[in-house]
Amino acid sequence: MQVTFPHRHLVRDVRFYPIGMSLEPQRSINGAETIVPTMRARWMAAAEFLLHDEAGTLEWEAFLAQMEGRIGTTLVPSWTRYRPKDRDGHSLAFCDTANLANAQTWEHFGFENTVLDRVVVAADAPLRAMQLDISLNNTTGIRPGHKFSIDDRLYWCQAHWQPDANTHRIMFTPALRQNVTAGTRIEIDKPVCRMRMVSEEEGVFGHGIDLLPTVQVNFEEAI
Repeated sequence: MQVTFPHRHLVRDVRFYPIGMSLEPQRSINGAETIVPTMRARWMAAAEFLLHDEAGTLEWEAFLAQMEGRIGTTLVPSWTRYRPKDRDGHSLAFCDTANLANAQTWEHFGFENTVLDRVVVAADAPLRAMQLDISLNNTTGIRPGHKFSIDDRLYWCQAHWQPDANTHRIMFTPALRQNVTAGTRIEIDKPVCRMRMVSEEEGVFGHGIDLLPTVQVNFEEAI
């Protein structure tokens, strides 16, 4: 079951990080350590939220009920402090609606922003590729350190360069989860990752007297 991720909570802390990029280190008879890379990396996410009102609290409770512990999956947004920029140097918005307080809800109140294909794949790339040629539209591009998603898979940019005047190329990790064709949209406004909860106790909180209950939740990528 795919569950809609709740958006009424206040993000207090979030960390996305890949694991499984190498085998467990082994040591030879002379003590030298051998690191063997793998192609099986997957994303983990640790997040902490504040539930600031009745609507936000009930939305989070509904989210936990729909996720059914580790059974359900959801598209977890990859929040970052420094956002990609448009062609005028302005940071891209992370929400779908235009500058209305508490507009990002399951009811989607507000004026929906137009979806722009800011970055698209310029040339076909096979499964497990770790480089892409891209075309830019109304953006200064993907800088090293930025995260982006293709469909519901998250990637982390390692380098961005121009092999010629008309080509932009990026190197990233982890390797592509599927073949991609020229013209495929790359999401840089609101990158997401399909994930499930690490345990069945994730995200639970006490119904005490705290005005702003804190919830902590750990996700892992659903491969």
